[in-house]
Amino acid sequence: MTVTLDTDRLTETAALAASAAAEELLRRRAAPHQVRTKEGDAPVSDADLAAERLALAVLRERTPRFGIVSEEESPEGGDDGRPTWIVDPLDGTTNYLRGLSDYAVALALAVDGRTVLSLIRLPESGAVYRAVAGQGAYRDDVRLRVSVPRTGRPLAGTGFGTDGVVRGQQRCVADRLLEAGFEIREPGSASTGLCRVASGAYDGYLEFGIGVWDTAPGALLVTEAGGTVTGWGGETFVAARGHLVAAAPAFHRALVEAGGPRPPAAGPGGRA
Repeated sequence: MTVTLDTDRLTETAALAASAAAEELLRRRAAPHQVRTKEGDAPVSDADLAAERLALAVLRERTPRFGIVSEEESPEGGDDGRPTWIVDPLDGTTNYLRGLSDYAVALALAVDGRTVLSLIRLPESGAVYRAVAGQGAYRDDVRLRVSVPRTGRPLAGTGFGTDGVVRGQQRCVADRLLEAGFEIREPGSASTGLCRVASGAYDGYLEFGIGVWDTAPGALLVTEAGGTVTGWGGETFVAARGHLVAAAPAFHRALVEAGGPRPPAAGPGGRA
């Protein structure tokens, strides 16, 4: 199916949805929170749900014929052939609840399984990262480029889920990264980590056992900033498979080799 999209208007729509969610998260920042756990022992708070409601309301008002896959409300949707929004209203719930600044509102738009635009807002700084396929990646109005080799060890980001089995396998990946000579950072938010790859702060980021809302928005940013994005082991990247290796070209092969030949755990676990 061929779909002609007004990407300027759709980027504006994503920005409005992300802004509504971010403002709600900031408004609730210092308030007591109601928190429960879901499958994989991942936390969900009242702030996640409130931010999601506001973001989805914007998307439904401005694009009523589009599908939606959203982490809390509709994680299994989006397979009916329509252009589909992919939404994470709060990527980094644990950070948010602990008063840390590394959390994000992340959106992507997929058409026929291909991500055509993405937008990530970091509420604490107000920075907006955005990309349209074939048109580059930007932080606010500044064009982004991935890193180039520099003095010192390369810096890679990764993540640790909440599911016990997945965490054990992720620890093995961290060991391999250290053995391969990488410094490691764990931002607690895949979207935040991928923004850092796109802007050149990290040389790469890899993670498995996460959702399409964790992979799709940031993967397009990295690609449009000149990076290389694959699935685990260098296989073709498919956002819904829940694993990725995203890096500047100079570091991608080393990161793939350090991660190992295949996702160490089958299927997604919890993501805090």
